Amino acid sequence: MDTPLARVLPLFLLPAVLAAGPPPLPAQAAATSAAAEPVAHHPEWDARYTELIRQATTGPEFSTALVDHLPASATVPTPLAFLGHIAGAPDRLTYAEDVHAYLRALAAASPRVKVFSVGRSEEGREMLAVAIADEATIATIDRYREITQRLSDPRRLSDAAAQALIAEGKPIYWLTGAIHSPETGSPEMLMELAYRLAVEDTPMIRAIRANLITLITPVLEVDGRDRMVDLVRWHQANPASPMPPLAYWGHYVGHDNNRDTLGLALALTRNVMRTFFAWHPQVLHDLHESIPFLYISTGTGPYNAWLDPLTVAEFSRMADIEVQQLTAMGLPGVWTHGFYDGWSPNYMFWVGMGHNAIGRFYETFGNLVPATEDRVVRGWSERAWFRPNPPLPAVRWSLRDNVNYQESGALLALDDMAANRAHFLEQYWTLGKRSVAKARTEGPAAYVFDGAQRRQGQLRDLARLLLANGIEVQVAEGAFTVAPLWPPPRADHGVDRTGAGGETSAQQRQPTGTEPIRFAAGSLIVRMDQPFSRLADTLLDTQYVRGDDRVYDDSGWTLAFARNLDCRRIVNPDVLAVPMHAWREGGAPAVIKGAALAVAGTADTDLVRMRTALPGVRMLVTLAATDGPQPWPAGTVIVPLAGADTAAIAGALAHLNLRTQALAAMPAVATREWTVPRIALLHTWLSTRQEGWFRLAFEDLGLPYDYISTQRVATEPNLRARYDVIVFPPADASPQEIVDGMPPGPPLPWKKTALTPNLGVDSTDDMRPGLGIAGVAHLAEFVERGGLLITAQDTARLAIEFGLVRWIKVVETPKLKAAGSLLKAVVTDPGSPVAWGYDESVPVYFDGAPVFQVGTADRDARESKRPSGRGGPADPDVPQGRPYVAPPERPAPAPGEEGFQAPDDYRAFAEAYRPRPADRPRVIASFPKNADSILLSGMLDGGDEIAGKAVVVDAPRGRGHVLLFACNPMWRASTQGTYGLVTNAILNFDRLGLGWPPAR
Repeated sequence: MDTPLARVLPLFLLPAVLAAGPPPLPAQAAATSAAAEPVAHHPEWDARYTELIRQATTGPEFSTALVDHLPASATVPTPLAFLGHIAGAPDRLTYAEDVHAYLRALAAASPRVKVFSVGRSEEGREMLAVAIADEATIATIDRYREITQRLSDPRRLSDAAAQALIAEGKPIYWLTGAIHSPETGSPEMLMELAYRLAVEDTPMIRAIRANLITLITPVLEVDGRDRMVDLVRWHQANPASPMPPLAYWGHYVGHDNNRDTLGLALALTRNVMRTFFAWHPQVLHDLHESIPFLYISTGTGPYNAWLDPLTVAEFSRMADIEVQQLTAMGLPGVWTHGFYDGWSPNYMFWVGMGHNAIGRFYETFGNLVPATEDRVVRGWSERAWFRPNPPLPAVRWSLRDNVNYQESGALLALDDMAANRAHFLEQYWTLGKRSVAKARTEGPAAYVFDGAQRRQGQLRDLARLLLANGIEVQVAEGAFTVAPLWPPPRADHGVDRTGAGGETSAQQRQPTGTEPIRFAAGSLIVRMDQPFSRLADTLLDTQYVRGDDRVYDDSGWTLAFARNLDCRRIVNPDVLAVPMHAWREGGAPAVIKGAALAVAGTADTDLVRMRTALPGVRMLVTLAATDGPQPWPAGTVIVPLAGADTAAIAGALAHLNLRTQALAAMPAVATREWTVPRIALLHTWLSTRQEGWFRLAFEDLGLPYDYISTQRVATEPNLRARYDVIVFPPADASPQEIVDGMPPGPPLPWKKTALTPNLGVDSTDDMRPGLGIAGVAHLAEFVERGGLLITAQDTARLAIEFGLVRWIKVVETPKLKAAGSLLKAVVTDPGSPVAWGYDESVPVYFDGAPVFQVGTADRDARESKRPSGRGGPADPDVPQGRPYVAPPERPAPAPGEEGFQAPDDYRAFAEAYRPRPADRPRVIASFPKNADSILLSGMLDGGDEIAGKAVVVDAPRGRGHVLLFACNPMWRASTQGTYGLVTNAILNFDRLGLGWPPAR
């Protein structure tokens, strides 16, 4: 290999190496900027640009000899020459289009640069990938892409052929900027880095050009970048007014655009995924800005349990080397470990991490706006074992300081790859080989989705998602039986695990996995002997996180649970011998003849797609289950064929996966017209982070909606005349904040003007006003006149705390820890149209709050505590001096009575305070009463505080309804399993009272 041995030592030797001193610095960086070279000594530098760099840097300790200058070129334009300002200039930010124009000018002037268009955003803005290397590499760049592509699949390459490709190839380091739009420095830095790599003639830069391909995407969130530049321009033109908050980053999603790899719902994520597969880079490096001064990602743990240990060792090695080298250069505040955890696979850099590359990120200190500011750091300046060189407690900080840190670190990372060229390629190949071997080493051998399960549309969508991730999906050619061999037998070693009561826990009662399971023909099989098996395992396995672990984002994400699908983990390698072939997408054939077509009601998202794809076709929905040789559940759709456009029906069903049956006659069952109502999707101006996922879900299903703000609701009294359903997604705010809005002050406009041409999606002259008491009253009137208001999480709290619903309260749960987990909810009222098509339980996404208590009194909590005395917690107390008298058993509540039972005495007095059965909230789904049965995937500690509590509640009000979700049913384009709870309610908004109150 063409690398110094010290750069690729095994991790167990790394402490000894580091103890001997930091890795050798590149010669160019040996001197720190505290003794910066005079510009006059370097005629090869661009004197004016270098002077401006040093003016914009607030102190020599915030720069290095790598970036305190810029080389000159007579033919290649600098950012200053093209844009009129340097990278990191005070008070200057560059629009994405101008960033791209500069990079295209760079490519036009230098044979070392080539620009590739990699897709467009939802609003049509372009994304780029810019390749930089020496002239010979750029001229033959397709050959190097071919090499990394071939190395990505070790099944099709012998060891000898792989070694030949490793010797010939060049690794690829992909740097991406500005995924988070308020983090403004990386596009500026990446323009300068591209110029430096193309022009500078030092041994370090020549080695980088000769030994690797640097790939740069300067702006990931191009829509949000342009909006952020607009706001900065507005603030500069209106310095006496506060800058409006960045309400919209991308068209749909704000901060969580970096959490989309589990759904691939956003254009930027899909563009990044496609670009990864076009290049197969060995490192994907995201540039972020939040904390001082430079955090280099490793994480506090828990680390993702499905990663290859070699991957963890490698990203740790890279971080340690960069921390050492940058500290040796004199930069304060460069550190690692103590920021995020390393657990969830939903981040953008997991596009690399899940495909045998190294995913990593930087966090540098950003000022939000490009002004030079005095900053107080406080807690981040404290010394810790992982931060022995902490940031300064107070600092004058500039955008150029930020650029200096980012660019210095990036150059050292590129230098490390240049010095370890073959190591990165060989590691990439090795990780692929170990992934292929996984099926027969640590396992599992495969995951199997039974082909007979009910929600075939959601299964198809999951298979499509796996394929988009590069994960191969197979189809069983016939039925087969296999014993999963999981879980393995417990090694009890004679220990009594039954507990004092003699009964084992649910986990201890699991079978040992020797019982065979029968799978239908057409079952989907995800084999683990494929190059990206670790990503497949990560996505399909269940997760467990201890309650005392601190996780940075979601703790559970199992895709089968989130999509309400049945998936089995099969360790038995016999499953690999099942006859199978590659899955190809296709609809379920439908026979369209007779009087009508019946489509099973299964709460499948395809059922909604059928309705919205055929707006002119009459459809009915059954109000009760049917008996007979072919029973149909309530919520089954009947399509009368007399006079219908059967060609259109056949065309729509050809793209869907629904169970249908031709009917010779219309069924003798009560039905109603099944139509799409008038829908409004309501947002606040406080935050749009979560509501965009609802918009994405609605558009994916084809549901039309008006997009309105709380300000409109506050000023429009007759909402019912315009809408049938108002959906109010989570708002990331307290009920009081939603009502009151932002603090009073000068107007904060969000609208398109000549100064701010990119401020779109919605508009307002002033973001400050909230829903207001008038808006609450208008929502109440809307419901009372027959409308449906759907709320979730904090907007459900709003409905409770501001009196839109009664007899529901939010309870405190001081012991509960449920950080973005998938939990089991029991369908307690299957007769409600909201629950049509669901099984006895459904997995829900729950993030710890709110927790609902339904009823007039929490009798269970009051009666759960016995007095201190004899016996154990479950034993009766025995007063002394008289015979023991057992209290009478409380009868089980009748349907609809739980939480509203009459007291044992004072009945006449209490009856006035008990609501009529028809007025009571209707609990549609709740957590199991056994706390041990709640957790499906992720973290749950203190589960007894939510045991038996309501998750989905329908609260009647007047002629309408308020539907409350304690869970988030449309979370990050990944919880399709609970979409049906929302769409059932929408499409049956005027029949939600069916079966309520229950018969006595």
